[in-house]
Amino acid sequence: MGSNTEHNAPCGCGSGKKYEDCCGAPKGKVESMRVKDLNVFELTPGLADALSASLDDSYLEYYGAACSGRSTKEAEARIAAIPEEKRYLTRVLDSLDGAFADFDTKTAMLDLPHMQKRQPEAIKRYLKFRLRQFTMLLDAVEDDVGETYPATGGHS
Repeated sequence: MGSNTEHNAPCGCGSGKKYEDCCGAPKGKVESMRVKDLNVFELTPGLADALSASLDDSYLEYYGAACSGRSTKEAEARIAAIPEEKRYLTRVLDSLDGAFADFDTKTAMLDLPHMQKRQPEAIKRYLKFRLRQFTMLLDAVEDDVGETYPATGGHS
């Protein structure tokens, strides 16, 4: 074995998998991606697979390289070349616009007692999960805007 990592040692990335089944696995096309620290990601069955399927291969290459410790520069260059209308964040923002264009809390609450497949407690957990995702996105955008466009003393 050409590495100092033991055969059954846990992977250093925190996935909980064995190194040989994770970042130490033979490198090939990334079939899916992991989202660290979001163990409720599978709250909706198949969500991880759906996300992986919806991403341009360049994003998957980036995550595969980052997880394995390889350079992400080539994948970053490919991501930069993706047209804005096909970018992941554009699709997220557009789907939020579509989902909330006609949102009304009172109407949604009329449905709550009649939900058969999605129980109210599961809906609550799901909404909290999504809120955490949106909060993480908002925090990341705020950090980036703060670094890229530093305050100008109150002037726009």
